[in-house]
Amino acid sequence: MTKRHPGQRKLAHDQKEHEDDIFVAKVLEIGNWAKANQQLLTVLGAVVALVVFAGIYYGNYREAMAAQASNELEAIHQSVALQDLEGAKQELIVYLERFGGSPYVSEARMLLGELYLESGEAEQALAVLEPLASSPREPLEMQAASLLGAAYEQQRRWEDAEAIYLRIADRSDLDFQIRDALASAARIRERAGARTVRDAPRRGHRHHLTARGGVAKGPERGPGPESDDAGRQGSRIIRRKPPPQNPDQLRIICIMSSCR
Repeated sequence: MTKRHPGQRKLAHDQKEHEDDIFVAKVLEIGNWAKANQQLLTVLGAVVALVVFAGIYYGNYREAMAAQASNELEAIHQSVALQDLEGAKQELIVYLERFGGSPYVSEARMLLGELYLESGEAEQALAVLEPLASSPREPLEMQAASLLGAAYEQQRRWEDAEAIYLRIADRSDLDFQIRDALASAARIRERAGARTVRDAPRRGHRHHLTARGGVAKGPERGPGPESDDAGRQGSRIIRRKPPPQNPDQLRIICIMSSCR
């Protein structure tokens, strides 16, 4: 076994003592600095303690506000169940102002929009629902988007209503939401076609819409069975349905709109 030389042992011992001296010197230096800056350290300690206390207080405050928001929203639901709809509307307006940052604000906004729709106040419903449902992603937003589409229909904004229904069908993961949204879009398309038929000229030249959306004129016919048959054929409307974003949705809409 190789033995260490006495000189090497002495060198290692001296190096260890030197390191200890450095450590002691650093501790003394820090102690002297702390004594010289005792007031600053006291202030820093107070600031850190205040920040910690404020964080704990804010966390507790948020939890308390969330619990209060949940309880008040439950009370509003009870008011709706008791048919106190006007009172529920006023409570929801105050609720949105008071608990605007709570996790229940979306549910409250959707409920208020639904109450406005039931009372025929479509304009107020739009103001409440559009910030929540104009670009739906989450399940609750999808429900609110259905109400938004109904509000557009009450305002006779057919294109906006159809667009929001197709957006639901494109983004939703639930089969029943997709089916209902496509049915609503098809219903709007069919209603638009009925309006086209109703507004078509009935005297003079017979008109019909071509498959490309243009207007073709047929010659006037005199009275008689043949002219009546031609007139009935000429007045038929070939409704053009602009395709939605998803071709599969177009096929479903065309099928549903053709079913009587």
